[in-house]
Amino acid sequence: MIFRAIFWIGLVALLMPHEPDLGLGRPGEAASALPQATAWAGDKISANLGDPASLCRDNAGACTTAVTLLGNFKAATVRSLAAVKADIAQNGRAHLQGSGS
Repeated sequence: MIFRAIFWIGLVALLMPHEPDLGLGRPGEAASALPQATAWAGDKISANLGDPASLCRDNAGACTTAVTLLGNFKAATVRSLAAVKADIAQNGRAHLQGSGS
């Protein structure tokens, strides 16, 4: 029986994948993509970053994208918080009705 257990443990260890495939790519790929992303951001934003007032004037596309992204994030967050608040209120009413009977 012990030999059976050793056999099956060994077989599972042999056939088990060493890295789970989560669809995120290989571990080293993210680090190699970071310099490309920073280079892209550097190309999109002008070198005149010292004056914050002229930042959006000189980079209208980047500012528009950032404001749209932040607006979408805020809307999703508020929607999520409203759903959580409604769930809490509904559970509270159900709890009060259940304990009141």
